[in-house]
Amino acid sequence: MPARRSSSEAPLRLECRISGDPAGRPTVLLHALGNTGRSWDRLVSALSPRKRRLYVPDLRGHGLSPRADAYTFELMYGDVMSLIDGHRLGAVDLVGHSMGGHVAWLIAQRHPSRVRKLVIEDTPPPPRDAAAEAELRERSRGAGGHGPVISLYQEFRELRRTGELDSTAVRPIIDGLRKVDPGWWQRLGQVTAETLVISGGLSSPVPRALLAEVAEAVPRGRLLAIDAGHYVHRTEPDRFCAEVARFLG
Repeated sequence: MPARRSSSEAPLRLECRISGDPAGRPTVLLHALGNTGRSWDRLVSALSPRKRRLYVPDLRGHGLSPRADAYTFELMYGDVMSLIDGHRLGAVDLVGHSMGGHVAWLIAQRHPSRVRKLVIEDTPPPPRDAAAEAELRERSRGAGGHGPVISLYQEFRELRRTGELDSTAVRPIIDGLRKVDPGWWQRLGQVTAETLVISGGLSSPVPRALLAEVAEAVPRGRLLAIDAGHYVHRTEPDRFCAEVARFLG
């Protein structure tokens, strides 16, 4: 059962599975909204033999991690940094999908020396300005209110049923994905990690062209498109795992 609900803005102690070589390179895997760390099981199996120490948390409000009165990317960033610092990991490799990708970007932007390599899977960037934000919200209304960023409510039903998802987390996190943040785009130039941005291609609601702009803005960034939809690691697991393992080394 997940830990009790927290009303504090202090970082939460996340439930985290740790596996692999104790002397291996630390690698942190951050899941998407409505998932848990278990969504990375195939990637964990692919990376475990490669001299890596894997840290796979359930983010706040998900899985066995605590519930909270507030859900923002700032708070999730604080949770994950607390985990990294608590384990004295130093520089890490980061892999993030969608919501987890946003958290990974914040860490790489604010602590460039703490991230060696960065993998971002089909993570929508925030709108550049108010006009882009308004356009995104208009498209969201046209899609029935769920939005082109993530229309995954059906994915949440099982976790809600088993108590592994705090339903109050869904709306503020989706709203956070749509919030304008011009500074985010500017901070991409401060990311020093070698970065692989993975697009789900034409099958994904996240435009490939937009992710190409993101990758181009990162000094050591590149784009890989796999036509697999938003869940690349689930739809094309063999290809995804092979590409990520090759990139991380």
